[in-house]
Amino acid sequence: MNILKRISTYLKNRDTIKYRLYKFLQKHSKVTADSPVVIIWEFGGYGDILKKNAIISAALNLRGYKTHFIICDGTPEACIQRGAEKNEKVENWKESCPKCIFRMRYNASQYSADYSFAKDYVNDKEIDELKSISDKIDISDIYNYKYKGVDAGILAWSSLVRYMKGYVIEKKDLKPEDEIIYRKYFFAGLVNTLIAEKVIDKYRPVSVFCSHGVYVDYSPPILLAYLKKISAVSWSSGYKILLHYFTIPKKPNRLEFRGMKDEEWKKRSETPLTEAENKFLDKYIYERFNKGNKADFLNISLPESKAVLKEKLGIGNDNKTVCMFCHVAWDLSFDLSTMIFENANDWFDETFRIMSEVKDINWIIRVHPGEKGSGSLYTVDDYIREKYPVIPDHIKILWSDSEINSYGLYQLIDAGITLFGTTGAELPLLGKNVISGGEAYFSNKGFSLDAKSKEEYRELLRNINNIKPLSSEQIETARRYAYSYFIQRQIPINVINKKEGHFGNLNPDKISSLLPGKDLILDSICESIIEGKDVILNEEMINIVDTELDDRFLPL
Repeated sequence: MNILKRISTYLKNRDTIKYRLYKFLQKHSKVTADSPVVIIWEFGGYGDILKKNAIISAALNLRGYKTHFIICDGTPEACIQRGAEKNEKVENWKESCPKCIFRMRYNASQYSADYSFAKDYVNDKEIDELKSISDKIDISDIYNYKYKGVDAGILAWSSLVRYMKGYVIEKKDLKPEDEIIYRKYFFAGLVNTLIAEKVIDKYRPVSVFCSHGVYVDYSPPILLAYLKKISAVSWSSGYKILLHYFTIPKKPNRLEFRGMKDEEWKKRSETPLTEAENKFLDKYIYERFNKGNKADFLNISLPESKAVLKEKLGIGNDNKTVCMFCHVAWDLSFDLSTMIFENANDWFDETFRIMSEVKDINWIIRVHPGEKGSGSLYTVDDYIREKYPVIPDHIKILWSDSEINSYGLYQLIDAGITLFGTTGAELPLLGKNVISGGEAYFSNKGFSLDAKSKEEYRELLRNINNIKPLSSEQIETARRYAYSYFIQRQIPINVINKKEGHFGNLNPDKISSLLPGKDLILDSICESIIEGKDVILNEEMINIVDTELDDRFLPL
């Protein structure tokens, strides 16, 4: 009976992903003792992210690269898992660490990932020294504090802002009782940077790879690797499930989220879109605003006519109409980004002041629909209602729960205002100007008005009546950029079991696609990780039948 039971268990286990991948790697892996190393950084505590990274890790192993995961074990204490909404006492934070560690270890085991823990690289004395720095430093000195060349203070602030989910945007918002949270994130930024340095010194990797690349959790290894001239690549989820952006830092302590290198843009900007590419882009834009599974705004019906929208908004004149597209103010878009304002509130206040002064424009303020689904505790809705209880008649507010489709607004308005939003890549397709107050991924491409100072920004808004529509050449440039950004830069990982969703397991029927030459897109992902370059699909990849690009327009 025991023999039959063991045979039954063996047959059952043999069909698991763990067993099949392990045997496949045993047979096909090209890793040797001298293989170059790729460090994969896992400090967010998300088992599903580790799982996705482990799939890419397996592909790297099959190409002769030794991957090693560095997993958080609670050493930094403050992390992306924390949040004001959880009402956890700071002294109890470590109680939740074992659950994260279990998930990470389990998924690492399922994918035969080689790993070590954070504490393996720092000793108690070093931890105590960094805690002493974070405890004793004047609170006003944290923000500008650099550690080993990394902007640890800025990372601490952005992580704190995320933790507070809207309650803290400006430094003056920080209450004395919340200073301990700020110091905790500062310590996390310090210790994670130290760990990253020691890991790099030990393994001498050819590349560092992780998700996001932001906050104290993910930024330290990416920024440090860049400073040390080591390939550094991070990924973030795309605008639709099953799609991803793979991005590299372009400057010290800066991560242009979802950006692309200047030379890649130059190549794209000098190449006209084909008829097929133009049709592909038009279909994508139409479907983006007309079908489900968008990650960045409400799924609402096609836009009404301009006349109906004007009536809904109470606009009864023929003055120009300009819309300010707000952001989720605590979102990671502000992390390590360059803008001419101190923060999102500063941008809003300055823009609202000018709107109030310039009365011959129909101004619209669109609060980001993502406020409702992002977990905001204090929204831009709340901020406006509290600070501006009386709104001038020539300014209309579309609150975050408004069911007016953004594409409808695009038809109605003459220009848009944003910092980093996708409006900057979408509105120019209609020949309409976008005024930006920061260095976004779409900035300096030839089709946006990018203010370099507050004075220039004010002048642009005050003289918006004199701004002409985009030229045909600018529209064509915007279309080339949009095609690159939305089509070529959103990358599917085809070996994921898409029936399980965005964070699905490896599809056991596609294990052989991990091999070099079996999946051109996976080949490109691996090559980009090693060489430190953005992943950009070429025509051959886009034309592959078995890719998620074919499902890009379809609800899943």
